[in-house]
Amino acid sequence: MKVLLLILVTYFAVSFSATGQSGPKNYTDLAEAMQNPESVEVLMLNEQGLTVFPDQIFEFKNLKYLELVNNQISVLPENFGDLSNLFYLNLSGNKLTEIPASFTRLLSLRNLYVEYDAPDNLNRDFTLLSALPLLSVLEIKGTQINYLPATIGALKNLEYLELLNTRIEALPSEFSLLTNLQVLYINNSTRFNLQENIDVLSRLPNLSELHLEGDDFTNIPSEISKLQSIEYLFLTDNNLKYLPPELNQLKNLKYLDVSKNDIPFHLLHLYRSDMAPTVRIRFN
Repeated sequence: MKVLLLILVTYFAVSFSATGQSGPKNYTDLAEAMQNPESVEVLMLNEQGLTVFPDQIFEFKNLKYLELVNNQISVLPENFGDLSNLFYLNLSGNKLTEIPASFTRLLSLRNLYVEYDAPDNLNRDFTLLSALPLLSVLEIKGTQINYLPATIGALKNLEYLELLNTRIEALPSEFSLLTNLQVLYINNSTRFNLQENIDVLSRLPNLSELHLEGDDFTNIPSEISKLQSIEYLFLTDNNLKYLPPELNQLKNLKYLDVSKNDIPFHLLHLYRSDMAPTVRIRFN
């Protein structure tokens, strides 16, 4: 969350300093926004039952922040790239199968959240995203996503990545090319094999925050000790009954969350005693 908050605070701080006001108006009604299209910078049309992308949005030439969360949109228009001032785009909770080729024109985009229904060609989509020079925050959701293409390694500027509700088992070796990645979520991905992926994760030099929550892990492999850059480790909502002693070898570790697991109470207190005072542990 640190990277995301920094980017959003920066945007609204710029808006404040540029206008001398409290920031742009947050429009949540399309009809109201259409009354003054030149003023629309922030548009949130969440949970409005949209089944198609509203063409009226292209009237908002100064649009920077767009949320269309939890609608039923399955196709984005081919001219989507005309929204070239977009800084933040949230398409979670829709039924997309691909992103249009014109995405490569979203040169200001930094934050992108996409949920796939049944992706047609992830390799193509990640190739398109690699053309966005400022993209640093990316969230990908989809229960029918069972792999990551090698082209993810081309997203060189990613600092924050969420892979949620997927069926991904293994990360491609090219994943280690994400050398600027600081925060990684692999949550509710019950096929993810941590032991097979630790070598790839260990080659991410700036990875400081790792979330492995709701992945149905029954154990954490001893090879976890290879993740020497990790400062914050979240193992919430798994099926762990114990922790490996190798966690003590993570010299930069500051915070460990093992809440919502099956670890006996007496072991939790033992771990807290062993790791204190350098590591703060959350149990529940």
